[in-house]
Amino acid sequence: MTNHSSKNFIRNELRRKTEEFLSRGGEIKQHRAGETGEPLDKPRGRAVFVSGEPRKTRTYINDVVSALDNRKRKSVTPKLNKKTKRPKKKIVYDDFGEPIREIWSDE
Repeated sequence: MTNHSSKNFIRNELRRKTEEFLSRGGEIKQHRAGETGEPLDKPRGRAVFVSGEPRKTRTYINDVVSALDNRKRKSVTPKLNKKTKRPKKKIVYDDFGEPIREIWSDE
């Protein structure tokens, strides 16, 4: 079973089809860089990949990052509240490390 998606398979298939094209009398024309096949006396057509939708506005990443940084700075400021002592739950363990009971401590 051959893998039809491997690069070597695709490369060989392209080479085979090119040789077949040339053997049937086909011709490959060489062009200089920047040359176009469009006629010079007509205006250029729109690019194929351009959609008919209007351009969307872009969000610059610098503005987004600075807004996130500002939010972080605002949330980091500690609130000055009176520290109320609340009881904390402690678990008492036996000699084997198994929990025995829970107690509440004011520490």
